[in-house]
Amino acid sequence: MKTRKALIILISLFLIFCGCREITVTTQVHRDGSFTRIIRITGDSSSVFEGNLPYPIDSTWSRKIEQGTTGDSSRNDEFILTYTKIFETSEELMSLIEADTTWRKQLNRNISVTSKFGFFYSYPTFREVFQPANPFTFLPYEDYLTHDDLLWLSGQNPILNHSDSIHFDEVEKKAEQFIVASVTAEIEHILTEGITRLNDPALLPTEVTRVHDSIQRWVEAWKFDEPEKIIVLFNEWTRNSAAEKLLEINPPLFSEFQKKVDFINNLILMDSYPETVEMPGVIIETNSTMLKGNQVSWEIQPMSLLFEPYEMLVESRVINNWAFILTGVILLLLIIVLVLKALK
Repeated sequence: MKTRKALIILISLFLIFCGCREITVTTQVHRDGSFTRIIRITGDSSSVFEGNLPYPIDSTWSRKIEQGTTGDSSRNDEFILTYTKIFETSEELMSLIEADTTWRKQLNRNISVTSKFGFFYSYPTFREVFQPANPFTFLPYEDYLTHDDLLWLSGQNPILNHSDSIHFDEVEKKAEQFIVASVTAEIEHILTEGITRLNDPALLPTEVTRVHDSIQRWVEAWKFDEPEKIIVLFNEWTRNSAAEKLLEINPPLFSEFQKKVDFINNLILMDSYPETVEMPGVIIETNSTMLKGNQVSWEIQPMSLLFEPYEMLVESRVINNWAFILTGVILLLLIIVLVLKALK
């Protein structure tokens, strides 16, 4: 599909100019409900400092830079940059996210670290949820993607072999077909509304329907740059000079639409990264498919965040030693009391 080729070119250029780097996010949950968040960036000397990280970094984070140790003697230009911060509550991290000034501010996400008390045991829980990020919702995605498709896109159906990889590519194509159809429908809706507002008998809404194929081909090419370009092209496709009047509408017809395009471009170019959570005690519940000891992981990638809420959930059980000691002391005292009464 042309859209896929255009996006691949976009991503390739991004990688060429920005360098290659790897990002990992680790959250270490502590028994008292606080947690340590670690963001590690591996790359060359320029890419590790690029910014555009999964979470905003300010001066309150500690920073450590060291030479890479991949074992490849030819790679002496690799560095590892590590940011670390201890949060007493999840509200502190949420406040940091809400103060973000980058495009990620538009990602609607919520993080909570809580603990249920059960006397003998406590049950710490980590939960992070991304709300659907797709800005083009003019059409319902359910008409294009099945529940099983969404499981593949979210990573809940892991890719284990070549057959899975082929199937995932097919699902990705279906997702791209939906985005093209929804973007096309939204453009047509905006143009139709603009024509209705102009109320010019020389320009009718039927003109939009007539050039549907041209609009769709342009969307497939994914060459969005300036909002006004859509109206200029519409004028060329219809060969109706009255269409130029759409450029005079204020605010510009496609200003909000362009913001959506900019956001989804940023989302597509987002670095995929694994997010690992280390829990105290024994893990008793999680929706992760990657479990190792007291660690669980998820792979965060653009397609995971588009259509449905993406949830990362893990709960563990921690022994409250003091509760067992207290219970033992009470039982011992009770036995002593009973023995003394029996002796009397």
